[in-house]
Amino acid sequence: MSPLSDSARFILDRMEPDRRYEPQDLRAFDPDVSIERLREIMHELWVSRQVERIGHSGWRRHRSAAPHRPRPVSREMKPVKPEDLFDHATFADFFK
Repeated sequence: MSPLSDSARFILDRMEPDRRYEPQDLRAFDPDVSIERLREIMHELWVSRQVERIGHSGWRRHRSAAPHRPRPVSREMKPVKPEDLFDHATFADFFK
């Protein structure tokens, strides 16, 4: 994940965790930012999983769970016999 832009870091540093922010609340942090630029900043924060959407236009600082991380693969191998995979005794009549 690429580092955040200065504008995104500026907004994020001022947001309190788990508090809902509407666009006018976020613009109070930087009154010179346009609403279009604010949308771009919030999109950047959303993509980097730093904020989540709340309702139609609100945002909340809440670090989302990281994407699925695969578990380490065990390198231990145990040979498997076909009879271990299928219980032939149970279906003996079926294979006659």
